[in-house]
Amino acid sequence: MSENQYLTILLTLWDRVPCTFRWMTYASKVDWPFKVLIADGGSDESVSQVLLDRNSFPKVDYEYIRYPYDSTPTHYYKKVLDALGRVETPYVVFADNDDFYLVEALLRSVEFLKHNPDFSSCRGIIGGVRLTPDASSGELSNIYGENVSFVRQVYPPDRSNLEETALERVHNYFASYRPNWYDVSRIEQTREHFKVLRDLDTQDLILSQHIPMLLGVIAGKVQIEPYLYLLRQLEGPNSVDQIETKQKGDLFDRMLMGSWSDEFKGFVEAIADALARKDGITIEEARREIRQGYRNFIAPHLASCLVKPVAPTGRTSLARGVISRLGPLGTGLRKLYPPVQRMIKGRPKVGGRDFIPAAELLESDTDFKLIYDFLAAPPCPVKGAPETQVRGSLEYRSS
Repeated sequence: MSENQYLTILLTLWDRVPCTFRWMTYASKVDWPFKVLIADGGSDESVSQVLLDRNSFPKVDYEYIRYPYDSTPTHYYKKVLDALGRVETPYVVFADNDDFYLVEALLRSVEFLKHNPDFSSCRGIIGGVRLTPDASSGELSNIYGENVSFVRQVYPPDRSNLEETALERVHNYFASYRPNWYDVSRIEQTREHFKVLRDLDTQDLILSQHIPMLLGVIAGKVQIEPYLYLLRQLEGPNSVDQIETKQKGDLFDRMLMGSWSDEFKGFVEAIADALARKDGITIEEARREIRQGYRNFIAPHLASCLVKPVAPTGRTSLARGVISRLGPLGTGLRKLYPPVQRMIKGRPKVGGRDFIPAAELLESDTDFKLIYDFLAAPPCPVKGAPETQVRGSLEYRSS
């Protein structure tokens, strides 16, 4: 088999049109060897106009599918499951249109899985890239430009999940979160995991993301290799998650919503069922372990929401006001403030933002230089895009 017979990139779209054309142009520039399946659930019809014309990006082997608008998570789950059903390769990897994958890293991850059947997924290190907006660059100021900085590792500590039992791997996941959403994974397992998500129909996207990731951890070991694998754009155009967070609030706000309790119950049942079947333990024991694991995982994040000051009145003041009305429960929660603050300060940050100026990396790291050179190249219009949009948001870069 050639490379594109082993791996399919599933590029799920929800607008951010300039990022879409940047992604496709990057794939053209690096001679992308893999099949790309584009599942478009956005609202902008200009994407269809361009991508349905295969001459727009002739160097990329892709299939474009226009789905109904992703107006709810339900639409998204159905879209992804349908797209996964169209994948013909043994491995698949999810991509967002603001991602930059490294071809060699994807090839190495595929090779690892081919020779290690007890692993469910594999990836390398996930880094980050930031483009500081430049007022003179107009609409493309956070899409292209020379004002670039990088993060070497977004999720420290980033270690493999190698425990022999599914329960041990689940505890590892909860204790030291490392996302496997962007891993190269086995297509049959991934389809089954998204069937579970589709059936649960969890509307909270933060909670729903843990479902396929935990099912992947239960299915097998997870390998994280030391090479740079993916660069994600940080502080860039709004994602679905960012938009939903603005609408629904942080983790504490979400847990106060009337629907959250039922959705969490479905989450526990689904993960516990998979865990009980994999390890041969009782469903009661599995439920207990999942609840405890999630409690340990969420406590520092939830506490951070409660004690983090937010101008002008501050989240802390608001939280103390809410807690003061909770009677005996509030008394207990008030006692948590000092240890919680210590816990937050001592916990490794997920998604740390220690940005390194591009100039410090370009001479020593060819992977970062590849992305920088692409982002700093001069623009040219997208073939086939409406003339009224070419001058603004639908410009892209080419070699």
